[in-house]
Amino acid sequence: MACVELCREIENSAPLRCYAKREVMPGNLKGADMENFIREVSITYSHETCTAKMGRDSMSVVDGQLKVYGIERLRIADGSIMPRVTASNTMAPCVVIGERAAEVLKAAHGL
Repeated sequence: MACVELCREIENSAPLRCYAKREVMPGNLKGADMENFIREVSITYSHETCTAKMGRDSMSVVDGQLKVYGIERLRIADGSIMPRVTASNTMAPCVVIGERAAEVLKAAHGL
């Protein structure tokens, strides 16, 4: 709610006021209605990672060959295997994971 109020403050500031005719969303909502609006429309633009981390500890889901522990013939090769969130965009690490998956599969199937 504080973020919505901050955005309103910025939008209604003198330097920007001339660019806005009216507030489109959320409009004149208050209290519980504003909380419901924020819950309904809030999304993330980030790329989720680290939900099936690679490693050897009890929280790890895949091994170094991208095999899922305890499930035969299943591998994971996406951003979810990263043990920690990267400090930058996740696209480059995902490309590396894909390349590694290709190497692993080639070796496993003698290609």
